[in-house]
Amino acid sequence: MTRLLLVRHGESEWNALGKWQGQANPPLTDQGRRQAQQAAGVLGAFDAIVASTLQRAAETAAIISEVMGVGPVLVEEDLQERSAGPWQGLT
Repeated sequence: MTRLLLVRHGESEWNALGKWQGQANPPLTDQGRRQAQQAAGVLGAFDAIVASTLQRAAETAAIISEVMGVGPVLVEEDLQERSAGPWQGLT
């Protein structure tokens, strides 16, 4: 049976500032990188990682991939967050 695990990206710079991200592409904070490493420690075994093209998701996936020894990370544009339109970047 196929098992699907959904993992949200670690904290991004805009998360830390309370900004709406939408399809903006801010990187992870140091805290976000630690969160990705912690997630890798509790996920259990899996066979593949798929992430959106957004930096925060791709970076989270890359960290988990490295820690777990699973890869390469597959990139899927259709996993991107919805656009926040004019709210993007606002607090």
